[in-house]
Amino acid sequence: MNQVSLGATAAVSERAAPRDSAAIWGVHYPLVDHAMKRISLVSVLLLTALPVILVAPFFYRTLVADFTMWKAMETGAKGMVLALALTSLLGSVLLFLSIAGKNATLASLIEITYPVFVAVFAFVLFRETHLTPSAIAGGLMVFAGVGLIIWNNP
Repeated sequence: MNQVSLGATAAVSERAAPRDSAAIWGVHYPLVDHAMKRISLVSVLLLTALPVILVAPFFYRTLVADFTMWKAMETGAKGMVLALALTSLLGSVLLFLSIAGKNATLASLIEITYPVFVAVFAFVLFRETHLTPSAIAGGLMVFAGVGLIIWNNP
């Protein structure tokens, strides 16, 4: 079983993590929809970041080790790591705006195309390919489904 360390004793199996992540996001999107009808985008963004800020002190050693690694990185590698923060912010803002503009269900059904973009950018940025014929066929079906959703929900 492949496990990912969280810097503490917690570990998550590679099979449970995607399933459980999907369930958590399934709760998260309607909560974002509910919040966006009541408070500002900035407040929703800050609330989604709050848990990370609160647990950061418990990962002090990991953060210090990461900062040491950061200092040793070349400029290009540092830029790619910093791009993580920017893309996370932009992705969240656009997602939250799409939820507020339509609803959580439609926004999530359209956003489901993101794995195709993951494959494209993994190749463009890092020359990594993870595609199989069945993954390509599935991606095409997802795009067809999203096209149908957009066509019927202008």
